Amino acid sequence: MVEYVRLRRCSQTLAFMRLSMRVYHEACEAPGYYAGGIRAKWWRGEFFSYTIWEDREAMTAFVHSAPHAEAAAVVAEFAAPGSCYAEFISDAPPDWDDARRRLSTPTAYFTPPLRGDLRNR
Repeated sequence: MVEYVRLRRCSQTLAFMRLSMRVYHEACEAPGYYAGGIRAKWWRGEFFSYTIWEDREAMTAFVHSAPHAEAAAVVAEFAAPGSCYAEFISDAPPDWDDARRRLSTPTAYFTPPLRGDLRNR
């Protein structure tokens, strides 16, 4: 799974960074977690993350856990139009270029896109 979040306001940056790190650390401890990463252009309010799970059941269990569910509510408030995620199955771990390409056909949007989507800048 890969996700892209662009924040609505610069004032949300520190809170979102803390939230992202907390959820990332929770994911690292979750059963079935394989690998992941976070990248940010924090000065632009843009955040990318990916997680790799042993199977869909492990990913689904984490998505429905309290840490992720609570974070998802905050992301819904913070996410600017075009923020999205993509789920996919792969035989090999993605690199960042592959992960970002997957976002060009997202599974879903946190907030529907507007013209001039910034994801691929």
